[in-house]
Amino acid sequence: MIVWAVLSLALCGVLPTLTEVVDDFRDCSGFFYKRSQPQVHDSSYFASLYSTAHRIPLYSAYTFNYACNNEEGRKTGNWFIEPQLSKHEIPAYSNEVYMKSYTARESQNIKVKQAVNDDYSHTGYDRGHLNPNSYQCGQGRTATFTLTNSAPMDACFNRVHWKEWEAAVIRILKEQHPAGTAYLVPGTAYQVTVPTYIWTAVCYDHPDDEEESFSFGYIGVNNPHGIIKVESVQKLTRRLSDLYGSTNLNIFADDCSFPNSKKRKSEKLAKKLLRTVQLPMVNRLSMSPDAGNLLHTALSHSDDEGQLYPTKRVKITDLKVDFIYNSVQAWMTGMEDMKFASGVSCSLDTPSIVADHPPAVRDELRRKRQTSQELFCRLRPEVLDDCSTSCLYIDQAKDYYCSTGYVTVRCSPTYSDITVKGQRCNSDHTCGHHGRDYYWCNTGNSWNYCSPPLPLGKTSKGLYCNSKRNCAHYGSRNLWCDIEERNSVCQLSD
Repeated sequence: MIVWAVLSLALCGVLPTLTEVVDDFRDCSGFFYKRSQPQVHDSSYFASLYSTAHRIPLYSAYTFNYACNNEEGRKTGNWFIEPQLSKHEIPAYSNEVYMKSYTARESQNIKVKQAVNDDYSHTGYDRGHLNPNSYQCGQGRTATFTLTNSAPMDACFNRVHWKEWEAAVIRILKEQHPAGTAYLVPGTAYQVTVPTYIWTAVCYDHPDDEEESFSFGYIGVNNPHGIIKVESVQKLTRRLSDLYGSTNLNIFADDCSFPNSKKRKSEKLAKKLLRTVQLPMVNRLSMSPDAGNLLHTALSHSDDEGQLYPTKRVKITDLKVDFIYNSVQAWMTGMEDMKFASGVSCSLDTPSIVADHPPAVRDELRRKRQTSQELFCRLRPEVLDDCSTSCLYIDQAKDYYCSTGYVTVRCSPTYSDITVKGQRCNSDHTCGHHGRDYYWCNTGNSWNYCSPPLPLGKTSKGLYCNSKRNCAHYGSRNLWCDIEERNSVCQLSD
């Protein structure tokens, strides 16, 4: 069993410039949303900041200080250790309460339970702050330079990618009313001592106006080319649950969600971060050499340098991006995340069959397409009537809702381009309610039913319906759906 030390950070202790090792978080509850500390492991562990077994912080928790100027953080300086973590190895530390410097002679005993500077020497890893020193000011900034607040971060990831996200979040928080409280929880996820992922969850709680409250998270791979993605707190919690192998992981109480919000500020800020930070960094987009050559040629020759009236302009008229998911649940989760962050849907589709292929090849591709358990979807903008936000599935309501800007209403998501007979819906009329109480779309000069969106229905034997023909009436008196290669009576799942 791993024993976790509970570490109280700078501003929750008695002295603002020092840190103190404590037995629990009672004196630090002001840093937690609704005074509820993150639950990041199952009952084998008690919630904490620092693992003495792995010698790495698990998470930090702090509130944003609006009184700080939040200038550029100090890049170098003295790093300190927590003497109380090493008092059994160095008895003289028993009376040392707050963070302190140490000698080279002491380092071997100290590193039994906590990191020391030598652990980072000649490794290529930075001592990456979890609680960023740039988010603090004055004496509070000094307190962040404890090695129990640092995790091994790839130098490029820390100094370029992660720094840019931290700066973007500071800009967002400084735009908020200081009457509210912004709670931040950054952490690590790892299988070995060097974290594989670095993450941060943000929760802003306005005391009087829920419409101004919001939350979001972001997570990145700790390597030089690591992609950092913005996500909802709910999605980040699910992902960390998988990484930690935990069933009761919780970052914020109630996921710091505001389901009754009409403005959907969380969703709008996530889209802002995607546009201003995430997308400009995606120059690492993977594509075929031919596609890459075409795109880069178009971008690099889009204008005639120095000419007042260019002789040519470039217009990209068509861009098709398909995703292939190995399960229905993976597709639904992925699609909801795309809609939340970018307003783009990944609609169920059939893989393209190139007309130039010989008939025998086309027939084989068509056969594989029909029998494959994989789900194909194509990126496309959401097509929504009367919605100013994305149409997202709300767990509490068990249905899809969006905001008109004034009120939250039920909606039909842009999620499918095919009918229950496998026909393609018209591009301007994807599967949806379209004023009816069933899902349908136009196909050529006619129309047909299409499958309702997830969650999947179940048969009386407990089998899940096929996503391409989910549980619905389809013009019949009974609810029915496809399972494997036959149809069955079904009921809508809970």
